Amino acid sequence: MESLRQIIASEAGLPDNSYIYKIISTAPRQDPLTYSVTDQIATISSDDSLRFYAADLRPDGEVYRANESITCLQRANDASSNVVATAGRDGLIRFWDKRSKQKALEMQSPHKLISALTCSTTTNMLAAGIENPEDGPNSSPVYICTDGLINIFDTTQADEDDALYQVINHGSAIAHAGFMFPSTDIYAIGTDETVSFHALQSQEEEVEEPSPRVWGDAKLSLIPVTKGSNGPLDYSLDAESGIQMDGAHGEEIVRDFFTDVHTHVTYTVGEDGMIRAWKNRAAGEEGSGKKRLKEKKDKEKARFKPY
Repeated sequence: MESLRQIIASEAGLPDNSYIYKIISTAPRQDPLTYSVTDQIATISSDDSLRFYAADLRPDGEVYRANESITCLQRANDASSNVVATAGRDGLIRFWDKRSKQKALEMQSPHKLISALTCSTTTNMLAAGIENPEDGPNSSPVYICTDGLINIFDTTQADEDDALYQVINHGSAIAHAGFMFPSTDIYAIGTDETVSFHALQSQEEEVEEPSPRVWGDAKLSLIPVTKGSNGPLDYSLDAESGIQMDGAHGEEIVRDFFTDVHTHVTYTVGEDGMIRAWKNRAAGEEGSGKKRLKEKKDKEKARFKPY
């Protein structure tokens, strides 16, 4: 198993007892898996701020109270990659210019709590997932966010019933789901750490769909295996090729991470309010900077649960 070493750590300029929900690169993206080299990153935190940092974690501006009870941070995916989007439980979706740190656009979903967001300005598409605060034991026995279903929609259809293209049952509450780019296979990861893979339903009724590939508890590294266009779903686990970060964020939870494939640097954020950069131990000494800030002392704090 490969082990990464920490090369930079930053306290991120947050108030005491704050922690970071999400981190993204603001570099231009060519496709879902291909980015330009990262020269700036953005984060959202429990103090409802949107903050920007250089690749070496030097502060590069902030937006205080970007949303009330902020939950989401995504790239707007404009061609020049100058815009990021945030959303929160205030029902507002806001677009921010990463250069001026000013709001460029605002959209509202009245009285709705936004908990998921994705957008693409190049295709003029925006999708937001909401929580209905009135849903409860007395109104509905089913919670959309925890029913274990993946709904796939054809957004070219105007009618909601016609737009629902496929429903997949993972079997437990879903933490993450998406397409296995560049294929159309679909993955799902449950909150109970289960994993499943499914084929996108064919438009041809006579085509027999491959059976899903389902695992139980899967805390291992995933290796996709190449398959033919009509072949079975073929994915396997490799327990030997994992990557670990010794110590990570101490006793605190790691909330998010991403890896810049150009520099081979992995950035992590967590509930200790720190941003950390990691690199392969065999990659040589880091040239862009060294650990600049003293880490926070351990503090007793109640965990805030944003969603």
